[in-house]
Amino acid sequence: MTGPHAAAGGTVAGGVHRTDGTARGTVAGGVHAADGTARGTVAGGVHRTDAGGSREAADRAACRAEIVRLHEVLERWLSGRAPRTAEEFAAFARAHLPGFTLSGPDGSSLTRDQVLAWVEAAHGRTPGIGIRIREVELVAADGPLLVAAYQEWQRGTGADRNRRATAVFLRDPAAPHGLRWRHLHETWMPETPTG
Repeated sequence: MTGPHAAAGGTVAGGVHRTDGTARGTVAGGVHAADGTARGTVAGGVHRTDAGGSREAADRAACRAEIVRLHEVLERWLSGRAPRTAEEFAAFARAHLPGFTLSGPDGSSLTRDQVLAWVEAAHGRTPGIGIRIREVELVAADGPLLVAAYQEWQRGTGADRNRRATAVFLRDPAAPHGLRWRHLHETWMPETPTG
């Protein structure tokens, strides 16, 4: 694990791994404490292991939560259950960094602007869509970057094709779950299992 093992109280900046339960100061963004005792101010991601948790478990949980959150936003938008407002669309758009790229399962390569334009125009076009995320795995975490793999199962689209995906995230304490999307690579799954 990276980051200093700090035992002193006060203000801490960056990714700090704590095992002694003595964090004090100001907390801003992504605090992961298994025992709920983190106090004070920390800028960046603080990861606590004093109750059996770990930085890896916290990163895995953050990736899973963000992947599920964004797909719930996307499902509501595509189905039309979300109103077509700038605020609702921003919940999807803000998740993607300016340099975001998508490698689609058909081999296409899209920029952030192209993805956002497609999603914005697709509001309400798939009223019966259901998206489920399965088997989220943390592939790598190094400094500000995290890589996660998962399965995306879609129903109600007329062509229920499931896909495997690999996402690259950049840590951002101001973002939901402390992560923003940098790249997404999707591949069609060879078969569509039932269930």
